[in-house]
Amino acid sequence: MNATTQESPPVPGGERHVDFDDLIAKLVATARLRSPRVHLGLVVTLCVLTVVCVLATVTRASAAPLLPLVGVAVAGLAVWRARIATTDRQLLSQVTVFGCAVAVALWTMSFVARNLV
Repeated sequence: MNATTQESPPVPGGERHVDFDDLIAKLVATARLRSPRVHLGLVVTLCVLTVVCVLATVTRASAAPLLPLVGVAVAGLAVWRARIATTDRQLLSQVTVFGCAVAVALWTMSFVARNLV
């Protein structure tokens, strides 16, 4: 066991209890965007979402499928700001913004596809 991470004692029923602080620490540790692979993966994901929106605009002959690009742009800004984050708090907030922006962009894509035919 690490000196920095402590696990709670097992609760009745045999399941371990993980503290919220430990979960946040693990999220920050895995979200460290100093690794070019993680950053590249997030950027490629945003590029794929952008291409899908542009292709939908061409096939539908409407500008409505471009609405999700606002969320994709916010997510792109969050990825860039997460890469230059200096503290764990800044990194966690930018990863949260990224996740929420991608979720809103995906929801907007489904809304446009379902309701704006």
